[in-house]
Amino acid sequence: MPEGDSLVRLADRLRPVLEGQELLRSDFRVPRLATVDLSGSAVRSVRPRAKYLLLEVDAAEGLTALSHLKMEGRWETYTRVDGAGSPVTPRWRHPGWQARCVLETARHQVVGFQLGLLEVLPTAEVPDRLGFLGPDLLDPEWEHPHRAGELRAEAVRRLLANPERPLGLALLDQRLLSGIGNIYRCEALLLARLDPHRPVSSVPDLPGLVDLARDLMRANTAPAPPGRPAPRRTTTSVVPDDGAPYGVRVMLPTARPERRNTPPYWVYGRQREGCLRCGGPVTVGALGDGTVERTLYWCRQCQR
Repeated sequence: MPEGDSLVRLADRLRPVLEGQELLRSDFRVPRLATVDLSGSAVRSVRPRAKYLLLEVDAAEGLTALSHLKMEGRWETYTRVDGAGSPVTPRWRHPGWQARCVLETARHQVVGFQLGLLEVLPTAEVPDRLGFLGPDLLDPEWEHPHRAGELRAEAVRRLLANPERPLGLALLDQRLLSGIGNIYRCEALLLARLDPHRPVSSVPDLPGLVDLARDLMRANTAPAPPGRPAPRRTTTSVVPDDGAPYGVRVMLPTARPERRNTPPYWVYGRQREGCLRCGGPVTVGALGDGTVERTLYWCRQCQR
């Protein structure tokens, strides 16, 4: 399932194509949305919220198309004109039966394939619809120190509301803090040397763990340079720093060299190679309580 950084990069990719553009045609291939027609509306904004993508249009009542990729979903962009300005027919890279939403502007066609969730609702209702989410780790508000303190405190408050819950479960609960997924859950806990099974109340620096997870995600939101593929996701670009949470400072893309031969993760998916930190075996198991369950990777030697 895509994590919050994937949605930030997706919004960055769609924004130049859609934002400020008039929709010439819309086609919602979901039965309950079959009569929705956004043609003639302009796209006001394209923005992520945790693992959701929000496309706001200036329809008469103000509408937002809200989508969630789930496991298989994707949004793709196709050109409708060639370099000479002549019309071309887009050739989709996926079967037509997988399309759930088609949006057309004068120059582009944007298609949502196999979207796990697709809704169109009044923009005024979006805050209530997503009100269950905890603080979004990639919310731009984190860039303001005062707001960052408030968001961090709220995330910690929600995590501690059930102090005996296993830490590995709490981190995936989007009601507590949102945007983080399984990869960053596993990697942040490895870097903090925390056993995912220990109770939340036993964590020595919960605010620091929230910051560490956020820093790992933020470091992977850089857009692709023009004409080049997007940088691969990685959590291994870190350096020791006694002043940083858990003694680990995450390097931003502008400060880290691109080493294609460096493994991208410390423990996630490394059940065959072993822990990148100590070389010990990586344990794989399920951790769930009926509401949240993902395959867990952790190192018994590093994490206590």
